[in-house]
Amino acid sequence: MKIAFIGTKGMNWGTHVFGGFETAVTELGPRLAAAGCDVTIYCRRHLYGSGALAENVNGVHLRYVGGIESKNFGTLTNGVLSVRDALRSRTDAIVLFNTGLGLLIPAIRSAGCRVLMHLDGLEWQRGKWGWLARRVFELGARLSARHANELIADAVEIQRVYRERYGRSGQFIPYGARLVDHISDSLLEPYGIKPGSYYLLVTRFVPENNPLFVIREFLRAQTSRTLVVLGGNFYDSPYEREIREVKDPRVRFVGFIADPDVLYAFYRHSYAYIHGHSVGGTNPTMLEALANSCCVLALDTPFSREMLSEGRYGLFWQRNSLREVLSKVDADAGLARQYREVARTRIHGVYDWDSVTSRYLEVLRSLSTARPQVDGLSVMDRRDEAGVEAGTGAVAEAVRE
Repeated sequence: MKIAFIGTKGMNWGTHVFGGFETAVTELGPRLAAAGCDVTIYCRRHLYGSGALAENVNGVHLRYVGGIESKNFGTLTNGVLSVRDALRSRTDAIVLFNTGLGLLIPAIRSAGCRVLMHLDGLEWQRGKWGWLARRVFELGARLSARHANELIADAVEIQRVYRERYGRSGQFIPYGARLVDHISDSLLEPYGIKPGSYYLLVTRFVPENNPLFVIREFLRAQTSRTLVVLGGNFYDSPYEREIREVKDPRVRFVGFIADPDVLYAFYRHSYAYIHGHSVGGTNPTMLEALANSCCVLALDTPFSREMLSEGRYGLFWQRNSLREVLSKVDADAGLARQYREVARTRIHGVYDWDSVTSRYLEVLRSLSTARPQVDGLSVMDRRDEAGVEAGTGAVAEAVRE
């Protein structure tokens, strides 16, 4: 089966490391390829610099496509060009990773190609988007629920929201995390950071992840430890500039970490990990924290409660209580140790990548044996040149609209 992943920034390879979507396709792609699938990951060309570009990584084909690179139009225009290329390559199934690309699903289906929409959050609620972008995401979600061959919800709470809003919940398949037995604290030495001496925040600098709030509350808490901040943003914004203006020796901005072992060392040897994401589904950074035996302090949301099993695997805070929770955990090393000891057990069987891949394979195989449908009408699985051109033409028309 020929599969294309579209809507992410691309695959993580070399020094090119991005976010949750990219971690997902980087882990899923090679596993699906090993299971006999022909996998292509579409990448946003400008993010990979001017050097030599790998065309095949761990059995996965990489296609580098351009677009109008901006905050509001980068994913959509890149998605259109990627979909057009995938249809011309006779792709059997496209997995979309951005609900805004749901606008393209009717056109993809008209070309006889199957579509899965991966749902990882409520994009129309994200504070980084303006009014028009939020409406586009909401329309894309509605079209996805109506026209996609299958929806993949990465959280049970996402299933509930889609069921109540659009009458369709889809399949529950979360993200995964890799489990590594030993990560040396010597990996922290180049950064001058000692194990257990810091709290960790791993985030993009966007309002819905609350990094500025977390930093300010940390500085008001009773602790002698520092706050290490990993991450940043891929575009400049007033919000990020406000974060960068924080000048306090207790806050260390380290930036993005490309080496996965170094990243895991930051998790593994932290005193506690602070999670401020408010509107996502199953969050990859929290999974990485759990996989590395972190004491997790999470913003109290339905998504956090699902992942932490109502508090069995971590502590919750609200906007009026983070300072107090930090001070409490800082003064009680036994409490932090208690959560570190049980954290990794949350990954087994639910959030490990092999299990996640098996669930994807089940869905893809069920689609490959089903007779394809377009808006309720059967179509031939073998597509002729005219059919593909009609579909790609419709894709282009979707953008113009």
